[in-house]
Amino acid sequence: MNTALRSIGSIFIGYATIVLGAIVFQDLLFGGLSYAKSPASELIIGGDLTALSAAAGGYLLGMVAPFRPILHSVPLVVWLCIERTIIHIQGITAAPLWFDIVSGSGEVAGVVIGVCMYSRVSSRARSWRLALCFRRSR
Repeated sequence: MNTALRSIGSIFIGYATIVLGAIVFQDLLFGGLSYAKSPASELIIGGDLTALSAAAGGYLLGMVAPFRPILHSVPLVVWLCIERTIIHIQGITAAPLWFDIVSGSGEVAGVVIGVCMYSRVSSRARSWRLALCFRRSR
């Protein structure tokens, strides 16, 4: 039972970190980013900081996941893609498709990078081979 709770909890913790990071970096820091109203510099900085929060979410996901953190990141990545698709279809952001794809890809890449960083740190490896991400965590 403990393993199942950690598996599910790791996904929720990773997602909560991304959401909190987006709130802090997009809403609180810049007063709400908008494709139509925000200057390009704020969009770039806010997007980079949101990707950084996704990397932190991936790292935390790896810490909590009981085994193979990269496999635990798959449901989170799928949910981020579904969420970005819903946001674009409903027109919540009023941004063009390419912008939503780029911003969603930054979140997905951030999660994967965060999980791989955790795998590398936890295994004390000296290389960045992708195979490290598929190893069992301690």
